Amino acid sequence: MTLSRKDFQALLIVICFGFWIENLVQGADDYYVYSPVCQMPAVNPFTWDTMSNFHRKTLRHCHNDSDMVTSEFDFETHQYRLHVHEHLAKPIMNRKGNATLECEYQEISRDNSDQKPDNAYNQLRRRPIEQHQFVPNNTDYMITSCYVRDVTKHRELLQQDAISFIEDRLPKEKVKDFVKDESEVHKPSVLIMGLDSTSRINLRRAMPSVYKFVRQPGWFEMQGYNKVGDNTFPNLLAALTGDSEKGVGDYCDVTKPGCLDSLNFIWKRFKKANYTTAFAEDCSSISTFNYLKPGFVKQPTDYYLRPLLFAIEKQFKVTNDFGFAYCVGRHLSFSYVWDFGQQFIDRFLGRSPMFGFLWSNSFTHDYYEGATALDNLLWKYLKSFEESNLFQKSIVILMSDHGHRYNTLRRASTGYFEERMPMMFIYLPPWFRRKYPHLASNLGKNQNRLSSNYDVYMTLQHLLQLDSKSVDEFPDNLRARQCKSCQSLFFELPFNRTCQMAGIEEKWCCCQPTETITNSPHVSTIAEAIVQRMNEHLISHNLSDLCHNFTLDYVEKADRKTILSNGLRPADKNEQVYIIVFETVPKNPIFEATVRWNSRTQRLLHFDVEELSRLTSYKNDANCINRKNAKKYCICKDSLSRPS
Repeated sequence: MTLSRKDFQALLIVICFGFWIENLVQGADDYYVYSPVCQMPAVNPFTWDTMSNFHRKTLRHCHNDSDMVTSEFDFETHQYRLHVHEHLAKPIMNRKGNATLECEYQEISRDNSDQKPDNAYNQLRRRPIEQHQFVPNNTDYMITSCYVRDVTKHRELLQQDAISFIEDRLPKEKVKDFVKDESEVHKPSVLIMGLDSTSRINLRRAMPSVYKFVRQPGWFEMQGYNKVGDNTFPNLLAALTGDSEKGVGDYCDVTKPGCLDSLNFIWKRFKKANYTTAFAEDCSSISTFNYLKPGFVKQPTDYYLRPLLFAIEKQFKVTNDFGFAYCVGRHLSFSYVWDFGQQFIDRFLGRSPMFGFLWSNSFTHDYYEGATALDNLLWKYLKSFEESNLFQKSIVILMSDHGHRYNTLRRASTGYFEERMPMMFIYLPPWFRRKYPHLASNLGKNQNRLSSNYDVYMTLQHLLQLDSKSVDEFPDNLRARQCKSCQSLFFELPFNRTCQMAGIEEKWCCCQPTETITNSPHVSTIAEAIVQRMNEHLISHNLSDLCHNFTLDYVEKADRKTILSNGLRPADKNEQVYIIVFETVPKNPIFEATVRWNSRTQRLLHFDVEELSRLTSYKNDANCINRKNAKKYCICKDSLSRPS
């Protein structure tokens, strides 16, 4: 058969197009995101420099005795009952002769009269526990104590514990209306579950059981999810309020009581839509909205665990592991939060639309290997939530704020991506996928598009107006205040999306490929200029009396970014973006700076010392100051006489 010229040209175009598609697909396999303006390389979690020093940890239990006082929800009266398990004390009572068991409780409540109610609580007088007694409907938390009293009236404490209650205070008519409407109009419940400092990469490495769970049908992994800030606060702020840490400063001072209350936390809108809301976070000393901040003046959600955790961390024996409170009394700090979540699900699923936010720091905040000890326990909670039918009715998000930021994992070859790419999994229940197939399809497409915390905020907004056809239908007051171009993940994200469009600053952006140039002669000049700027910053912020000046020791690594065709190329061809990892003295902290450098003028451009990353811990270096960002770059003079 002889081909005409036109046929030959058409065949050639088809062949060339086939090669282009094949190369694109092959390229996409090696990348989380692959577009002309964003190329995030896929990271192997099991590289030698991460696995050579990687050890699985064992879950350590906090007690080996049984609970003497337990609570049970009575579904007929919609109240809790307390049960005293006297048989557990029989052996001790028999040894002491005619001894008796006495159990008491003290109610704990939030002290709303305090200037900083998040850091205060009320503790009422002791009351005896009667067997099978009802818990008053206005009781949220209690501390229980059981004693053995001998014939001399001497009391020996046998066990002390803490119990939280998710009391059912819903009016019967409200429940009846919800059940009636539920058969016609599904109002999706939402549960957000978070682990601090857990990258999508480390989840695969450290938590295979949990990872297998979120690989089931209905789960969508946002593989192009890129953090927007350094630590927990700015990243959760963006996801829950649509604000940035800098942006909030235009409205109020987050270190002053009342500021956080004034922000557009997404649970406020869910509450206005008649949702029942809950918030729980462990490790009260480093809680997201309380570490070096006053927390909330008004209780943020209907059910709020902080008063109990704050009280028992003050009163019970606290055992640290993985850097922070591990056991608080007889239970894991982690378990208080997730048992609270289980109660919330059991109490309201099918009775009211729910919005819940559960956050845990205890295992993963400081030690990336801590996740290995948590794997099976978190899997058990997920299975328990599944047995409670959470996944039949609700949209569930499993997320993190960022990856590991310090030491071993951060300094591995993949550490740059580990830190900047937190896990983000979104689950859509079967009814939602059937009713809104176009939204589920868009979420599927967006798995390999660049996305950010601001998009998550817009997604949560979208769940309260599911009939919206485009982001244009969202009024301005519902947009992410610091990223007006961000949008719900249920709308298809642009294929050629840049970090700027997603509200991600250049320092955190994982889109641009890099070239390592550590041995280039001008690298030390750039590093010296960075260190000089750091010292100038100490002086300008009145920190030079407290903090020691820096001297450059050596440059560990230097990368130069390749600016892709995104229209953001600098006007001056001599301007380049560099990522410099360097060590200074004293005390040998290691920093990472993302800077713009003009090789013609030999000057740094737009470098903010507050945005430095510190790759080694500052725990023993910065106790002389309470400014969170400044702790990264302050070596306290009074720390020099102490070992690191």
